[in-house]
Amino acid sequence: MPDTHATGRAPHDANAPDDACTSDDAAVEVRCLGDFSVTLQGTPVLKWRAGKARHLFQYLVMNRGRLMLREHLYEALWPGSEWTPTSSSLKVAMHALRQVLRTEPCGQGQPAVTIEYRDHGYILHADRVWVDAEEMERHLEGGALAERRGDTAAATAHYWQTVTLYRGEFLPGETTDWVTEQREWTRSTVLRALHRLRELALRDAEYAEATQYCRQILDVDPYQEEAYQTLMYVHGKRGELGSVKSWHDVCARRLSQGLDAQPAPRTRRLLDDALHGRLAPLM
Repeated sequence: MPDTHATGRAPHDANAPDDACTSDDAAVEVRCLGDFSVTLQGTPVLKWRAGKARHLFQYLVMNRGRLMLREHLYEALWPGSEWTPTSSSLKVAMHALRQVLRTEPCGQGQPAVTIEYRDHGYILHADRVWVDAEEMERHLEGGALAERRGDTAAATAHYWQTVTLYRGEFLPGETTDWVTEQREWTRSTVLRALHRLRELALRDAEYAEATQYCRQILDVDPYQEEAYQTLMYVHGKRGELGSVKSWHDVCARRLSQGLDAQPAPRTRRLLDDALHGRLAPLM
């Protein structure tokens, strides 16, 4: 998993505040997957001041409750630039962010978010926070726990919630290292959920659902060879040999063009078995 000093919190971070809640009762709702949006006590933040205020908020909210030193914040927002005590860029961004947070309406006069300066760093404080990227991880863990209990229905529901929350990549358009690492983590999270759904569907012979999950897997990552294998297997079981050959060729072409790689022996063997009527189950 990415270094949590530079990305969002880890699923089992013992130092992270226990502020899990639903989006309905959240004081702060943050969506980072697909289009970025923030809602503070029911009021959307529609305007962000010029500069790095929005990116600073994104970094702090993903690391809320932690002291983030000035030099670490500077490195996260201005990678490759050296921070010095006389640097003013962070102060300007922090001032702009505080203006945004202060001007948003809040119930009973209490701000939904506060930022404390302490020991040469900043801590973002917020209660009842809902972040879609974190919610994905919670549902993935919930699915794994339900599977261990033997509750397939609950596991499927949790995994499907993980998939539903993934509306696009993490903070599209941002290119700093911490965003790139968190982006890869959220992609791996949704892929793990989709693979579990695929495997559960195959186990129950729900082939239509399995193929749909495979298509979603390939939408996220076109190099997931297991998804191609499942599609080939399902079409082979139906006697649709042309589709088996087509999916094999798509897999081979994408692997060659994107990764300079060839299909695994298992994929080639699956094609041969399907074409010669000796298809064996994948599961």
